[in-house]
Amino acid sequence: MRKSIIAALEREPDLTVCGEAVDAPEALAAIAESQPDLVLTGIQLKSSSGLDVIKKLRAQSPALPIVATTMFDARRTERLARDAGASGFASKQDGPEELIATVREALKADGD
Repeated sequence: MRKSIIAALEREPDLTVCGEAVDAPEALAAIAESQPDLVLTGIQLKSSSGLDVIKKLRAQSPALPIVATTMFDARRTERLARDAGASGFASKQDGPEELIATVREALKADGD
């Protein structure tokens, strides 16, 4: 699923993927190194929770846009993600167009 999301984002001329990770420690290290304009995280990570990533990032970088995504129980998960500090949320079931729109909205909100 991660590869298809990356491919969809990379097809957009105004978006660039600068890294990827399979779990929270790898993600946090990659984010610290690359200093991205936005973080897209799944809620279900290999050995951890994207909610933990969101909380840690929000504490470290309050203004960093964070978009969360999941395939499971989208309504409940969106509430949990937003409570953790996510700027936006997209269900993987909604398809790449919705995800890309959510990413752009989060980036635009950061630029306002």
